[in-house]
Amino acid sequence: MNDQRAISTFGPPDAWAALAAATHAILITDARIESPGPTILYANPAMQVLSGYADDELIGATPRLLQGADTDRAVLAEIRAALVAGASFKGEGVNYRKDGSRYVVDWTIDPIRDAAGTITAWLSVQRDVTAPRAEALRAADHATRLDAIFAYASVGLSVIGSDGAFLSVNQELCRILGRSEADLLGCTVVDVTHPDDLPASRRALAHAITARQPAVLDKRYVRPNGELIWANSTVTPMADVHDRPGHLLVVTVDLTQRLSIERALQESETRFRQFGDASSNALWVREATTLRLEYASAAFAPLYGLPPGGEEAPPWSTLVVAEDRAVAFEAIRRATAGEQRTCTYRIRRPDGELRWIHDTVFALSSGGELVERIGGISVDVTDAITNSERLEMLVAELQHRTRNLINLVRSIADRTARSSRDLPDFRARFIDRLDALARVQKLLSRLQDVDRVCFDELLRGELSVIAGVSDRIVLDGPAGIRLRSSSVQMVAMALHELATNAVKYGALGQPQAHLTVRWSLVTAADGAPRLSIVWRESAVVMPADPSATAQGSGQGRDLIERALPYQLDAETRFVLETDGLLCTIELPVSTTPPSS
Repeated sequence: MNDQRAISTFGPPDAWAALAAATHAILITDARIESPGPTILYANPAMQVLSGYADDELIGATPRLLQGADTDRAVLAEIRAALVAGASFKGEGVNYRKDGSRYVVDWTIDPIRDAAGTITAWLSVQRDVTAPRAEALRAADHATRLDAIFAYASVGLSVIGSDGAFLSVNQELCRILGRSEADLLGCTVVDVTHPDDLPASRRALAHAITARQPAVLDKRYVRPNGELIWANSTVTPMADVHDRPGHLLVVTVDLTQRLSIERALQESETRFRQFGDASSNALWVREATTLRLEYASAAFAPLYGLPPGGEEAPPWSTLVVAEDRAVAFEAIRRATAGEQRTCTYRIRRPDGELRWIHDTVFALSSGGELVERIGGISVDVTDAITNSERLEMLVAELQHRTRNLINLVRSIADRTARSSRDLPDFRARFIDRLDALARVQKLLSRLQDVDRVCFDELLRGELSVIAGVSDRIVLDGPAGIRLRSSSVQMVAMALHELATNAVKYGALGQPQAHLTVRWSLVTAADGAPRLSIVWRESAVVMPADPSATAQGSGQGRDLIERALPYQLDAETRFVLETDGLLCTIELPVSTTPPSS
């Protein structure tokens, strides 16, 4: 378990709940740098999942536990230099899981300082970037493969200048034209083209340069031995870094291989569709003018609540909530103008369900200035937005409860100090009352948004701790009477004082005595529900000196007779009868309906 005592100085307990909920791995170590330090003080659940180590295996260990053969010593030296200088560190390195598998981690290490500026601990936030780094390596490998594809492609490829000179050629083009690479790099298109096809060839080159669009033509090439080769050539403009027309990419296909090339294109389209169908996000392509849906991946229909494989009915535009249409339509308009835009909006599915959608919309250019199609990636972000709103509400509730708790602790400390004989007596009483407060906080921490603590649960829990199980205790009342969250702590403290005094001076401390607690739900004059509690101790041998009992019940009686009516609008009665205590309490209860 995390050593809460060791780390409690770094923030309130609720702060650790936030760390525990974080998706990034988090470690907190002490401030030592030299071996055997630093020592891990805290590891959140994400860190345990990432490393494979259990909580009790990480706590007390050193982060060096995660190092291995491929851990870069230069990176470790950078970390050490930063920590010695009291500075933060950000970088990447290789760590190892408990099972010995390696992973690449992107992490930051920041100092935690006390009010005097002294470093008391180090906070490390770690993110597993093994997959992105592997993707980067694959991208580099992809570029290498592209170069290899150019060199060894099954079609003739060449890059030519605006004057028609060959600047780069591949092996297949050399085979088609019957010339070596060195020979072709000293030629122009005119040198290898049949004279009758030169006009069409020149027109194609001019069109590709001026219109910045591909030009396609079938033409005859002449090999050095005079042999004629029919081929299909596609001339594509290649813009420079300033998007100005530059070189031309020419794809030359021996027409005898046209069928095989067409099959390859069909396979490429199939792979694209397989990619789209495997994506959990909805991928789509629309005609830019009419917004007619030309392509939609498998995730599109479920996202928008449409029947699978059917027409887009009703149209997408009618699904967008009226208040959000301006945002969604503006993103579409910008995309048709050649820009990339993101937007978040709501849709109402045909079945009436409301969902939040985040769209990335972009232009799909075919080489010209006119955008003929737009593409998009749609993601359902309903859960993310709902969780964000709920988190804001929980933070506000947390702040409210924290203020109330601090005020209550201050009041307990003040009342305990006034009724204590000396410091040891104060310490025993104060700790006992804080324990009672901790028990009710445990109940509150388990609740969801609209849940409430029930009185019978609170009463039984307090009596089980103070008095255990006894046949001299009678509890009689309905289950499930829900207390207001704002009153739970005060009611719990009142029950604690009653039970504690009963053990010390009353029914729970004398074997012949009995305790009966009855409660019921009553209706106030204004129609509001209220909880009525009757605490009755009987057969108690009361002391000859009434002051002896009064001394033990002073704070509890003050809490019941003064604090409860003032803070909870309660009506109370506290009477020491001849055979024991009679205490009645009536207070408002929660009217919030239980959660389903």
